[in-house]
Amino acid sequence: MKKLLSLLLAILLIASFSTVFAEANALNVYWIGKTLNNPWWISVADFAQREADALGVNLTIAIPQEEVDLERQITMIEAAVQSGADALVISASSSDGVAPAILSAREAGLKIVNFDTRISDKSIIDAFVGGDDEAGAYKAGKYICEKLGGEGEVAVITGLLEQSTGVDRRAGFLRACAEYPNIKVVAEQGAEWSSDKAFNVMTNILTANPDLKGVFACNDQMAVGMVNAAEAAGKNPEDLVLVGYDGILDAVNMTLEGRMDGFVSLPNLDEGAMGVKLAVALALNPDYKYEREILYDCTLVTAEFEEGLTDQTIYEFAAERFPLRGLTQKGY
Repeated sequence: MKKLLSLLLAILLIASFSTVFAEANALNVYWIGKTLNNPWWISVADFAQREADALGVNLTIAIPQEEVDLERQITMIEAAVQSGADALVISASSSDGVAPAILSAREAGLKIVNFDTRISDKSIIDAFVGGDDEAGAYKAGKYICEKLGGEGEVAVITGLLEQSTGVDRRAGFLRACAEYPNIKVVAEQGAEWSSDKAFNVMTNILTANPDLKGVFACNDQMAVGMVNAAEAAGKNPEDLVLVGYDGILDAVNMTLEGRMDGFVSLPNLDEGAMGVKLAVALALNPDYKYEREILYDCTLVTAEFEEGLTDQTIYEFAAERFPLRGLTQKGY
């Protein structure tokens, strides 16, 4: 019921946007992502730009090369303030670390819309748009445990735990595993959202745990490394249950090819675009009535679940899977 209410509120929010955009072309919005090394972030930025174009908004996109580059992201926030931007849309490289710079931006008069990875201090932002990462990872954990018949050794490859996404996805997976007395979590190692680092982590986990039966990678970049490491170690698809998170094209293809079992997909290509739309609405009308937190539900995608996906791009997949995403038709 809570998720249904959130969805209905989001749909009402989308419908109400059309009444406040008449002067959008006079606005300057700064949009800050997390890394250029993940194709998912390139896609999110692309959708944000499409939404800005549809609204006629002047959008500046800034993305650090590395996800761990907090200093660079802080510099980008400061640049947004110095540029005289009306609003800032940002996914935090560190949930705590960006807070002082965000507070300064807010005090300078910028509307702040946080998306994807939370800023820990909710009082310094105007709104949050993102996926329910804990619930999504819980679904991944349940799937792995059920596919193993409720028993066996499993592991998790975590992301950056200074980010809310890293914390929540780890927690959701472990919560699911805790419901199965005969499931044993034998390894938990971080790979900083990196495919190369995940390859090494997975190699080490397999070496130390010859009876391993299932692994959850907390994003699909790491899932790619996980799958490649399992194959390099001579593992067959039937030897391990392997699940990722996000829905990048590599993960879609690996799932369809039977090289991994599935991935959790959120309508998170929309997060950055919805952030732009909400930021514009708030900048145009400070009294605009809106939902301060928009949470998207998630879907576990397996090859059995989504047949015939081979001829689709990841954009088309996302658009078909989540038709009520709030993007304009031009955005598609």
